[in-house]
Amino acid sequence: MEKRVPNGDARPGVGELVNRITDDVKTIASDELQLAKLELTKSVKTAAGEAAVVVLGGIVALIGFGMLCVVAVVALAPVISALWLRLLIMAVIYLVAGGAIAGVFAKKLAGDVKPDMSDTVYQAKKTVENVKEGLKA
Repeated sequence: MEKRVPNGDARPGVGELVNRITDDVKTIASDELQLAKLELTKSVKTAAGEAAVVVLGGIVALIGFGMLCVVAVVALAPVISALWLRLLIMAVIYLVAGGAIAGVFAKKLAGDVKPDMSDTVYQAKKTVENVKEGLKA
């Protein structure tokens, strides 16, 4: 659907221009969504890797701390003769230390999980602004 102008140049019709703009907007939107998906995937993989390392370190520390608790219970035998009391004291110490460590690492992990989408959002806004300006012109 091309219209001929008096000087012989072929210009596309309004319908064809609208179709081209629609296709371009679809392509831009698809590209922006793919970019956002890639950034989120990268962020999730990084957070999952860090979480796995934290869990592994926590397991090793837990085993070591358990052995240390056994040694402390045995070492307290001359001072506190009741086994149940020695175990209770160590259990309380164990729970407090474990809760503190878990809290610290949970805060760190919560901060790492938030993806940085500022560049993607900026690019999407610029694209929308450019499309609006192009439609006005």
